[in-house]
Amino acid sequence: MKIWFISDTHNEHEGLEVPAEIDAVVHCGDESIARYPALNEPEARAFFKWYAALQVPLKVYVPGNHSTAVEQGLIRREEYPDIQFLIHESLEAQGLRFFGTPYTPEFADWAYMKPRRGLGPVWKSIPAEVDILITHGPPKGILDVTKDFDTLELIHVGSQSLTRQVEERIRPKVHSFGHIHDERGVRNYGMLVRDGIRFINCSCCDNVGRLVNNGFVVEIKPPVAPEGSY
Repeated sequence: MKIWFISDTHNEHEGLEVPAEIDAVVHCGDESIARYPALNEPEARAFFKWYAALQVPLKVYVPGNHSTAVEQGLIRREEYPDIQFLIHESLEAQGLRFFGTPYTPEFADWAYMKPRRGLGPVWKSIPAEVDILITHGPPKGILDVTKDFDTLELIHVGSQSLTRQVEERIRPKVHSFGHIHDERGVRNYGMLVRDGIRFINCSCCDNVGRLVNNGFVVEIKPPVAPEGSY
């Protein structure tokens, strides 16, 4: 299965170049910008209209912290039956098991946020049998660097408990996410293989909202059944 991973398009989705001959597209959240749900709704609907019209067999969407209209129920999955919404839930397609979850460590007043100490149980509830893990935010220490507001020092801002669950228990083929953008002097967009897991930060916009990246196309094969199994 050839999958196009994108995230954090922030109203700039129409500037993306849709790859040819892909089997699926995965959006890891932050399709819009506005914080207030009533303002966020028309932005998000413009994205979903575009996303639903893509000539791609499987379209997967996981909300992000900017997805306030989705969180507040102004936009419902039933309105977009051609899109698979994953809000802390699973999906199986072409022999591959997907799991998507929108939660991130809280800051300010955004969507799908929890205190850092409250995220451990969330990550523990992700099933171990996952081939493609989709989170909005990154695991700590992996493509999650930003500048501290006060000191301007570079810091890792991902979730440490997510890192532990991904590397020690879940061990997916791919873990895709966004949330933390490129910024001046910092490159987070990228792909990193660590201990057999392919981590992808597919944030398409930088931290000032410019569309600077086009996501990644990755070919993923379903697990091979053991000999003698039916």
